[in-house]
Amino acid sequence: MKRIVVLSFCLMAGNAFADTGSPQLKSESQSVIRQAGYQCDTVNSVYPAAFGGSLTVSCDSDHKYIIRKKDGQYTVEKD
Repeated sequence: MKRIVVLSFCLMAGNAFADTGSPQLKSESQSVIRQAGYQCDTVNSVYPAAFGGSLTVSCDSDHKYIIRKKDGQYTVEKD
C-alpha cells in the first residue's frame, strides 16, 4: 500500500493543481493518517507538493495533514 502512495506522488505531481486526487490516493492517504492516530472520516482533497516528497491532505473540511516519507517510514503532521 505504501508503495502505491509513493507511486501516486510521482504520477500526480504534474496534476497537483488539476483536481483533488484520485479515489485510490484519497483512500490510501486516509489510511496512513488513521494509522498515525489522527481523525479523518472524509478526505476532501489530496495535493502532492510541487517538487514531490510530500502530500497535503484535507480531511473533514477542517483538518489538514502533511504526509512525508522519512527513512522508509511515513510521517503525518497536522498542518
